[in-house]
Amino acid sequence: MANKEKKGFNASIYAVSTSIILAVVLIILTIFSVATKYTAFSPEKIAQSYVDGIVQTGDGYNAYKTTLVSKNQKYGNFIIDAYMRPYVNDGEDVKQADFVGTGSKAEQKAIDDVYNTMYSYYVSLLKTETYDNYDAFFSKYFERLVEVRKAVYGDDYMSTDFMFGAFEANVQTYADSLTGTKRTFSPDNKKVLSEETIGAYQVIFGDMQKVETENIVDGKKQTVTEEQPVYKLTTEVKECKELSAEETKAYVEEYSKRIKPIAESGGAKADKFGLKDDEKESMVNAFKKLDCSEDISSVAKAKVEVKNQRNELVATQELYVVKIGRSWYVDNTNINTSALYISQEG
Repeated sequence: MANKEKKGFNASIYAVSTSIILAVVLIILTIFSVATKYTAFSPEKIAQSYVDGIVQTGDGYNAYKTTLVSKNQKYGNFIIDAYMRPYVNDGEDVKQADFVGTGSKAEQKAIDDVYNTMYSYYVSLLKTETYDNYDAFFSKYFERLVEVRKAVYGDDYMSTDFMFGAFEANVQTYADSLTGTKRTFSPDNKKVLSEETIGAYQVIFGDMQKVETENIVDGKKQTVTEEQPVYKLTTEVKECKELSAEETKAYVEEYSKRIKPIAESGGAKADKFGLKDDEKESMVNAFKKLDCSEDISSVAKAKVEVKNQRNELVATQELYVVKIGRSWYVDNTNINTSALYISQEG
């Protein structure tokens, strides 16, 4: 993972440095934009990006940003309109628990209780529904979150910020459980606030090695050498072949059969929650936009291998990527990613 360094500047040369900083920022943004677009322009790279995003941290959530789910709408908006909207009431003057916004121990405990309770449920959904069945995954998660909030806070309040906060905290906690975490230090670097943790990947794949790390020595943070389990997972596209025109036509027809029931489910879902007018329209459109069958011009089948630092094969993923315009997207309607959740095997 690349490390980003934030640099300051001398106020006495503000006029000169400002133009330099702006130029650097523009260059960085341009490079990032080009790199992102280049990935989307390549079926091999989009396939690898999708698999790598899941296998490194178990993050099937953000992997969906490279799939057809995000083709016609922003991913965050889709989550809001399709799954959060029935529960959101932060604009309706709903009273919250008295401790909300106080920064008190009671508030922190409530947040921790919600996040911890939902984390257990999140892990269970990874094993039962999986992100491949995202509709059931998100539906069940947010339904349970509303129940847990009510039980812990004693109120009926719900906002998109609270919902995203809980969900994304669970996503990060799961990632940490795989990769492990580093020590954290007090602002004055004189005290260890939390020790490092050993992740599941370190246990499964790790080789004991001497590595440089940070610790407190004689009351000061210093670089020390310690023995730790070290692992490395790499992804490589072994095959990626575009289908023939006839095969592509047949594939799109099958894709259409898979996606249409989901794309047409928004109305029934909205009626189930009693949504009306704009709220119903937003949910209906969120699901309707999932259907990309009219826009697919090409399809490629890819095979991605995952290996550890000893070059041992630990997982293989087959998937289909489809081309719309100049960009490629993973077809999330025709995939089983269970092999990428390596820590759950056995």
